[in-house]
Amino acid sequence: METFFDFLVRHWALSLAALVLIVLLIGNELSRRLQKFETIDPPEVARKAGRDGVALIDVREPNEWREGHIKGARHIPLGKLEGKLGDLRSEAPQEIVLYCRSGNRSGTAANILVKNGFENVSHLGGGIIAWESQNYPVSKGK
Repeated sequence: METFFDFLVRHWALSLAALVLIVLLIGNELSRRLQKFETIDPPEVARKAGRDGVALIDVREPNEWREGHIKGARHIPLGKLEGKLGDLRSEAPQEIVLYCRSGNRSGTAANILVKNGFENVSHLGGGIIAWESQNYPVSKGK
């Protein structure tokens, strides 16, 4: 009967791949738990959009914004966000909700805001793709 150790030695490449996947999964879970912002879904964004004290910010590029954005959102491309922190601070929104195409850039934007002292920051998980997949409307143009 083959022992577990013998299996690992004989199938070292498979064992290494499994170990790497386990480490990546654990790292991803720890990162998610340590983040200082919330990931919210399209229905929650729809409830928050347009409320007083809630700043909805689209961090996509201008061409993406023109193709369709959530009504009432403000457009601040991710690359220009750090330059707009003073403006955001002076507006003093109670909550900031960010979104992008798929949720990656808005997660980065949320980290930037949190690192610069903003509280009550969230982002749309799955981005505008998730928003549109649940048949929420988008505005086109400027």
